[in-house]
Amino acid sequence: MISVEKKDRKRLSKFFKDYKWNYLPDAILEGHVGEALVDNKSNPGVAVLKIPKLKLFIPGGSANHPAARDFLAHLPKLSSLIFASGGWEESFKEIQAGKFFGMQRYTFNSEKLDINYLRKLVSQIPNGYQLTRMDLNMTQKLTAEKSSFASGHLLNFDSPEDFFSRGFGFCILERDEIASVATTFIISSGGIEIQVSTREKQRRKGLATAAAAQLLIHSLQNGLNPNWDAENEKSAKLAQKLGYIPQGNYHLWLYAGSKPLSGFLKVALKIKEIIEQ
Repeated sequence: MISVEKKDRKRLSKFFKDYKWNYLPDAILEGHVGEALVDNKSNPGVAVLKIPKLKLFIPGGSANHPAARDFLAHLPKLSSLIFASGGWEESFKEIQAGKFFGMQRYTFNSEKLDINYLRKLVSQIPNGYQLTRMDLNMTQKLTAEKSSFASGHLLNFDSPEDFFSRGFGFCILERDEIASVATTFIISSGGIEIQVSTREKQRRKGLATAAAAQLLIHSLQNGLNPNWDAENEKSAKLAQKLGYIPQGNYHLWLYAGSKPLSGFLKVALKIKEIIEQ
């Protein structure tokens, strides 16, 4: 597969016109993040969008094309896939039988989000906590922290300065500690994807709700659709609390590389999900 320069990516949008789950393709095609690959630069039949830090691939185009089948046959281990066109899932299951498993994700419609209601949620922060927009110092602090709490944030930005320039986030402080934070996981011209986390000791206080609500308010006021793409039922419940309307689900496929590893990871992720509940 051949890499496509940022300035030429938008012409590949025809391969992803049926993709409706999130803003990942938009952000990649606009050149904000990731890579775009094609089988042939002058007359592509297959295009693959890639976010290297996530080891995530979004293939589009003809699933029966030889380049498509070759791509599926040589996937890197522990990579994830979301299919943008028909036929890909069937080919994937045939070529990599038993070496993968699917993780269900939940999608939502943001049309019913109400700024006044969101402001009410923000106002319910407990005493002793302060909500603030992230400045560069907070952004650098979150980037430097090595923990599960911080790990999902700012992944798709080149640096704290890049995030501070293009993205935005809101955090809830208890004194000088960031107790909960909501940031732009992905940003495109049309909308954002959202990342929210709360420290374990600070959970069940409404902090994630308030931080996320303020992020949504800022997004809506700036003409950006805040898309919510949930990986579990806990996240899905928070989305509905904020005013999102459920719109179904889709599968993100994790390719393990072997049948034994696939089985092990599936069990491990199930245990993790039970613990987090």
